[in-house]
Amino acid sequence: MKLSGKNMVRAIKLVVSCAFFFILFSFIRGNELLAIFRRIDWLYFSLSFSLIPVMLAASCLKWKVVLGERAGHVSFLQLLRIYAVGYFFSNLLPSTVGGDVVRSYYAGRLLGSQSYAAVSIFVERFTGILLLFFLVAAAPLLAPELYAIPYVWIPSCAGVVLLCISCYLCFSGNPLALPRKMLDLILGGLHAVASRSGSENAKKAVRSVEEGSVVLLRKLQKVREELELAIATFRRDRMYLLQVAGLTIIFYFLTWVNVYVSFRAFGVNPDFLAICALVPAILFAAHLPVTLLGNLGYFESVFVFYFLLIGIPGAETLAMGILLRLKMLTMGVIGYIVYLFYSEDRKLDLENLKKMAGR
Repeated sequence: MKLSGKNMVRAIKLVVSCAFFFILFSFIRGNELLAIFRRIDWLYFSLSFSLIPVMLAASCLKWKVVLGERAGHVSFLQLLRIYAVGYFFSNLLPSTVGGDVVRSYYAGRLLGSQSYAAVSIFVERFTGILLLFFLVAAAPLLAPELYAIPYVWIPSCAGVVLLCISCYLCFSGNPLALPRKMLDLILGGLHAVASRSGSENAKKAVRSVEEGSVVLLRKLQKVREELELAIATFRRDRMYLLQVAGLTIIFYFLTWVNVYVSFRAFGVNPDFLAICALVPAILFAAHLPVTLLGNLGYFESVFVFYFLLIGIPGAETLAMGILLRLKMLTMGVIGYIVYLFYSEDRKLDLENLKKMAGR
């Protein structure tokens, strides 16, 4: 049976996920990991799970603030339910329909505007990513010796570059003019090389690159339009900007606390400032979508690799990563239960959602 392109990608991601776990467990003895789980500190274990509703509430509160005046039509409880359903799609389903698309769909039905819902989720995510770029660059200042490590200063430099690009997209009058000129020059050169070679395959390859660049520019234009709406709102209401920024900072602080408490659940007492310095780089690296189900396997591997840099053994970090994964799966299960009983057209039109995801 021939696999479709999407199924092929899923199969490759599944293999990569298994490969990461194989590598992890090849370095860690099974009895060593079992011994760590046997000495769980149940107080910190319970505290770790108690952070789930706190972090979810912080995310929903930020989303409600981003929705602005229209949030009056949607209760906080409704946003919590929608967020939970999003966790189900993101963490339990190997689907091309992600949690953000599902959240946009449900919120759009309640708000009476799919476009407004999509922009609100874009603003929520973009402000989070923008702060992540800043933290990747600046957080290692909390433990300056980490800048001597390439795996820290390289992401830091990337964070600075991406932060500058983001600012350029936000504040430039015509930010796509330069990328268009550069693409025109590159494509012109590729067409010339393909014509001289006389190879039909080379010409097809260049046409494919050209089609891909058109799609990329179209998506960048869409991002720019959504950014313009967000920036206009921020300029009109400075308090709105402060609220969104403040809630974003609170969420990242809770992320640091989440990792710290999860370590304590296994008897590890890491330096909290070192966690604050490393976690942004870890999240930055873990955003690369190389495996299924919330980067299963890769996510845990990145944590193990980075915390080895500050002397925390791999087995303890893997146990902590498994606990984080268990909490994500728990949220996914809760989201599934909410999805089953959700009254707002709980039978989603997945084909339309896939089209939304591909826009």
